[in-house]
Formats: sequence, structure tokens, C-alpha cells
Amino acid sequence: MKIFALVPVKRFESSKSRLSSVLNVVERKELSELLLINTLSVLREASAISEIVIVSSDQVAMEIARRNGAKVLRESKDGGVNAAIARADDYSSENGAEATLVIPQDLPLLVAADVNMICRKAESADRCLVVSPSIRYDGSNALLRKPSRLLKTSYDEDSFNAHIRAATKVGIPIKVFLSKRIMLDLDTTEDIKILMNKAITNLPLDYLKSKLKMFNRIGSNH
Repeated sequence: MKIFALVPVKRFESSKSRLSSVLNVVERKELSELLLINTLSVLREASAISEIVIVSSDQVAMEIARRNGAKVLRESKDGGVNAAIARADDYSSENGAEATLVIPQDLPLLVAADVNMICRKAESADRCLVVSPSIRYDGSNALLRKPSRLLKTSYDEDSFNAHIRAATKVGIPIKVFLSKRIMLDLDTTEDIKILMNKAITNLPLDYLKSKLKMFNRIGSNH
């Protein structure tokens, strides 16, 4: 099965704004770059992924994507996740993708085994939606659609339930994949506190752990 991984990437300088109390704009930009590098590395390692597609208006993100063998779809400006995925859907359909897997760049615990398992859940179905929720069950931290134009994405508020409702309405088979590694994204200081208890080494987590003063400040505020 030919599966394209779609990774929408917003401009680094405007990303991770909810971490502004503990990371300045330069640090948030550096963290976002490392998160993208880590995500691309994992997706390259996943045998089920045929091609990686990055949609972004950020020049550094595009350079990172090219260095990591990903297809780059350039945006003139950030138009939101749904617009980015719609563009990636066009590219995927035109280039023979049988399914697409939307993966955000900010899943620091993502591993290739989980990516492969999500893809395997769609192997025996002609059409299906495989979704992995965020830890708060309000986001879609992985979204596989088979075929690739099965359903328009709804990455706004409460996207997990929005995707479930949309698929149910038109009779699309739904499979929910639960993985603590995929469910934990990096958006808030609470997420950082959880991540610091993980005995895992990779670029973004090592970067966070190097900010010992920041972690002490988080601890003192909670």
C-alpha cells in the first residue's frame, strides 16, 4: 500500500506560543526545528511510509525537509492546517497515494513502530479512517485516510470528535489507535512536565532537558 505521510508545518517563529512563559521566541524556534527533524527521522524509518510531504511557508522548515528527503509544498503564508492538508491531498492523489497519514511535527515520543501499526490497521480495508487522539481527546495526533481523499480534515477545535462525527455521518469505517507515545504532543508546560519523566533520548527532549533552569521554574510555579 502506497502511503504518504503529510506534515503541516507553521512558521517556526510563531509556533509553540503556549510555551512562552518558559521559552523565549528563539528557544521556541529552535525547539520547533528539532521537533521537525525528529519527526522526519521517525517517518523515514517507518517502512510503511512511501513518501513524506511537508507543507510550509517557513524557509528553514523547507530546507530541513529537503535535507531529509521529503517532498516540499511551499505556501506563500500560513493558511492553517486544513488548507495545508488540502494542498497535500491534491499532490498525493496526483502521485498515486492509496492512503495518507497526517502527522503533526510536535510528537516528541513518536516511533516508527507506532507509525507502521497505524498503517497496518488500514491494510485490509478498502476505505477507512484510522485516528489516534491527543491525550486530552480533543485533537487528532495521527489521522490515516484510505483512500487519500476519503474525508476533508477538520483541524480546528476538537478535531478528534469532529473527524469521528464526519466519518460516522457518511458511513466510513473508523478505527481508533491508542498509543501514549502518539497521544502526547508538546503544547503546554504541563506536557513538558510529563515528558521530563520519560527516560527517552532524542533531539527535542535533550534540548528541553538542557534547560534545567526552566524546569526549576516550572516546578516552582506548580
